[in-house]
Amino acid sequence: MIDQSQYNIGVPAEDLALYTPGGYHPVRINDRFRHGRYEILNKLGFGSFSTVWLARDHQNHCNVSIKVVVANKSDAQHGELEILDHIKANGDPQHPGRKHIMQLMESFHHDGPNGRHLCVVSELLGPKTTTVAEKCQNHRLGSRLARRVSQQLLLAVDYLHSCGVAHGDIHMGNVLFRLSETERSSLERIEELNTPLQGNVTRKDGASLDKGMPDYLVEPIEYYAKNKEHLDEIQLVDFGESFFVASPPKSIYTPMSLHPPELVFRRTLSKVIDIWNLGSTTYELVIGRTPFEADFDDRELIPQFQKVVGGVPVEWVLDAINDGVLRERPKNFSAEGFLSLEEEIKRSYSDDFDRSTLELDEEGLQTLGRYLRKTLVVDPAHRATTKDLLRDAWVSATGV
Repeated sequence: MIDQSQYNIGVPAEDLALYTPGGYHPVRINDRFRHGRYEILNKLGFGSFSTVWLARDHQNHCNVSIKVVVANKSDAQHGELEILDHIKANGDPQHPGRKHIMQLMESFHHDGPNGRHLCVVSELLGPKTTTVAEKCQNHRLGSRLARRVSQQLLLAVDYLHSCGVAHGDIHMGNVLFRLSETERSSLERIEELNTPLQGNVTRKDGASLDKGMPDYLVEPIEYYAKNKEHLDEIQLVDFGESFFVASPPKSIYTPMSLHPPELVFRRTLSKVIDIWNLGSTTYELVIGRTPFEADFDDRELIPQFQKVVGGVPVEWVLDAINDGVLRERPKNFSAEGFLSLEEEIKRSYSDDFDRSTLELDEEGLQTLGRYLRKTLVVDPAHRATTKDLLRDAWVSATGV
């Protein structure tokens, strides 16, 4: 196991310890993939199981995104690729939500010192909604844009569910703005980006690097649209936690504060976890923070569920105690300061801000509250479906 503390690393980047057999591929700027077709230009990001790169497609003369998966997750049955292939083959091309789902352009394998890596090529997208929100007033999207994004996200989920797929990991970090065709194709836009920020990797004891380790890491950049006011269309990305509705997993990995109640109570999962996270993400898009907060243990969320939306079944708590999920009935200290959903929306959206800067009036907040009440339902059996939500005034009043 690599001890990262024994190395000098010049930039913030992925965990160096994962550059081992079965782990990351050491990608370098200007590397060529797929017989020279794709040229690596910069890094877009990284996760526990992949690094993501901005590349030039010299065959189609456009810029693309390439995800390079760790070798031990790159076998032919890799779940994300299977899901994307299924969506591409079985989805209705006329469904309005299709354009809001990341589209697989192609995939291939690349051999390197740490193994054989699955490479997934997709459309180059713009910034995450989280990044844009951080640069906005009050650190949240304007209400009109937030509403439009939440509407498109609902269409994306409806499309996935029509394909028999649940996303499993909906949050603002997985909702990205699309770029215009010009933005995606232009080499001039690439030249406007900063030179890739590279940091040399060296051992503190002066010894040589092990085989399969990079001699430098690259700090991820954010690829912005040139005209930010044109950021009005999104795509839902990252299908690493997605599953077929007919065969749900026992657990998923998603940000703790967004864990749906059935995951917290270790109950059976289903596609309606997407409905809960659709509601949580819509709340965050408009309000600027998640509706629930957990720092160390997702069981901290249970009293918050009860206080904000109510409806935690007593039998769930008793079953959790009997099964060892809970040792005792949850204490209410983690819900201190929380109000009911409608009161939280009003307080968090408007009470601490200059009302002249707010786009949603009281009626708009009530419309939002009614929509969220249909999504943030503790018992998944009573949660709304995407078809129910598509008829809701939050969506239907303004169109998409």
